[in-house]
Formats: sequence, structure tokens, C-alpha cells
Amino acid sequence: MSGIPSTTDSIALDFASTIGRLAYAPLETVAFWSAVALPLAYLPVLSGGLTAGELPLFAGLIAFHAMALVLGRDHGQQ
Repeated sequence: MSGIPSTTDSIALDFASTIGRLAYAPLETVAFWSAVALPLAYLPVLSGGLTAGELPLFAGLIAFHAMALVLGRDHGQQ
């Protein structure tokens, strides 16, 4: 009971870490490419002028783009 992790604990943590990285990699890839492509979605919204009805859509696009930038920032850095 000295608080030193056992070999079994270390293997379990390594396994959990690997599974976490494997599960996050596709999300990171999609987020990166979404961040690249999302500015193209601004064009149709802004082309006719931003009306009051389109304001929530535009705010949602900006929020989604910010989220994609944060989640996809480390894509390809491995």
C-alpha cells in the first residue's frame, strides 16, 4: 500500500491512453478539415446581406468554426 502503481495498473493506463488517442484521431481529422471548409459556407449567407433571420445561422457557423479550429489544431502534428 505504498501508492506505487503496479505493472497491471501501468498497462491498463497505457491501453486506455492508446484507445483514447485512436478514438480522438478521426474526430481531430474531421474538425481540421471542417475548419478549412467552413469559410466557404459564409459566402452564401453573406452574399445577400445578413438579415435578422440569418443572424442565428451565421452565429452558429462562427461558433461551429471556432470549435472546429480548437479541436483540429493538432491534426498532422504527430
